[in-house]
Amino acid sequence: MRRVKPAHLAGTWYESSAERLRDQTDALLAAAAPAVAPVRVAGITVPHAAYRYSGAVAATAYRLVQGGPYRRAVIVAPSHRTLLPGAAMLDVDAFSTPLGEVPVDTDALGLLGGHALVRRDPEPFAVEHSIEVQLPLLQRVLPAVAVVPLLLGGLDPDEVDEFGCLLECLAGPATLFIVSTDFAHYGAKFDYLPFAPCDAEAVRTGLRQLDMGAIDRVVAGDLAGFQRYVADTAITICGQIPMAVFLAWNGAQRRGTLLRYATSLDVTGDYQHSVSYAAIVFGTP
Repeated sequence: MRRVKPAHLAGTWYESSAERLRDQTDALLAAAAPAVAPVRVAGITVPHAAYRYSGAVAATAYRLVQGGPYRRAVIVAPSHRTLLPGAAMLDVDAFSTPLGEVPVDTDALGLLGGHALVRRDPEPFAVEHSIEVQLPLLQRVLPAVAVVPLLLGGLDPDEVDEFGCLLECLAGPATLFIVSTDFAHYGAKFDYLPFAPCDAEAVRTGLRQLDMGAIDRVVAGDLAGFQRYVADTAITICGQIPMAVFLAWNGAQRRGTLLRYATSLDVTGDYQHSVSYAAIVFGTP
């Protein structure tokens, strides 16, 4: 019997019918500003909020890989609701969305399954959004790709380096790495107020400065600098561990390019609370 993980975000975070979801994702991709892609894209960093908020940002990265030579997409994402030691993988045959099924690369899971940092655990995936929200856009740009779903929890610095090395066994010209993360979560409900919410423009300016301090280190491939900046500012980057793991594998040999940056403030006008989004692309050396 096929084991399929059903969608739970359809109708809330993105459209629930196949027709409307195709229209929604295709409109996001069509509106994405064209950018010059590297010769080959090795990885992308994309946000994971509802499409209303971050879909336009994510689409700028997905558009660059549309029709690419990829057979595997390794999605490294944070676990928001379950405290994890190390990483969890979902041992199923496919994910389901209104657009159909996304196959899981079970051979890749087999390569990872014997490692001490990785465990098979379906519980963290039950209501997690950081992987599922990527799938409809991925289906539209790479309809035949298989995914390797990885949720990351707590890793100490040595384990970050170790996990980065583990990604090497999945790397290659047919593999795309997808880092699923939002950037600063600002406001009282996130328990993060590095500056007062005086007005929309002040918050927008402050957030951009704060986020760019992290993004500049990411695009430079500066893992140590990124980790120091997160520690010094306490910036609430939910995917800081997936980002660090990718940087540990990537190093500075593949420099990134920021494609688009935005905040939920730009959509809602709410400057008391805001989440930041960035799309970044990494090419081959």
